[in-house]
Amino acid sequence: MYKCVGAVVIFLASHWVSADVVFTSGSYSILENVLVESQNTRQELKTKAITQTLLSTPYSKSTLNMNPLSVERLIVDLNAMDCMTFIEYTEAFRRAENYQQFISNLINIRYIDQQVTFSNRRHFFTDWAQESKPIAVDITTMISSHAVPIEKKLNWKGNGGSFISGLGVKARLINYIPTRYVDEGLIELLKTGDYIGIYSKNQGLDVTHVGIVIKENKQVVFRNASSLRHNLKVSDVELRHYLDDKVGIIVFRSSLDYYSDIN
Repeated sequence: MYKCVGAVVIFLASHWVSADVVFTSGSYSILENVLVESQNTRQELKTKAITQTLLSTPYSKSTLNMNPLSVERLIVDLNAMDCMTFIEYTEAFRRAENYQQFISNLINIRYIDQQVTFSNRRHFFTDWAQESKPIAVDITTMISSHAVPIEKKLNWKGNGGSFISGLGVKARLINYIPTRYVDEGLIELLKTGDYIGIYSKNQGLDVTHVGIVIKENKQVVFRNASSLRHNLKVSDVELRHYLDDKVGIIVFRSSLDYYSDIN
């Protein structure tokens, strides 16, 4: 069930943006709870608190509009999420102290130039690192000398079709670290809150799945909205174990963390 909150006008990056915000039933209460649980903590603890609150949220692959001809609205569904909306909500919460900031952040994270349209949505994980002011910084080549560059045609299916209707093909250079090089030394370089994309061999896709690094009590887990049949919820899995049968990884660090580290 959806609850339309109505048009919200907010100030974003030196201009005003208007968007129809639609909350699913119960999502506003979850939003308030996450904001309370993550108040007044440093970023690493904030990320843990946010994602801990979202643990066990059911998985759903259809929480956002996938019809390019429909009117695009800002959907906030904290009752169910896929791997991409899970990291979107997490990043929006990380930068927020109140409702208004959360909505502002979500628009900025989900949509290029803060334009709430289907074509401007960041449909691909690597879209996060493309603009001059990226949502996250691609640190894949910074943490491993074994990163492999691959030219991709994102959204290209190879038979004249596309993975996402109404969206063009994007040529993009992708760097990934083969799993055999993801050793203890590399894992030591990861931080809580880093985003890991599971590299896809498909020419038209960048990743098959995404999740968040959480370091706790000498354990490193991959916190993710799992689509596995026996799971189907936001859950944790030990990172090295999860990567056993995967081709490789792409690693992003939130621009919030990256630029704070170098300043």
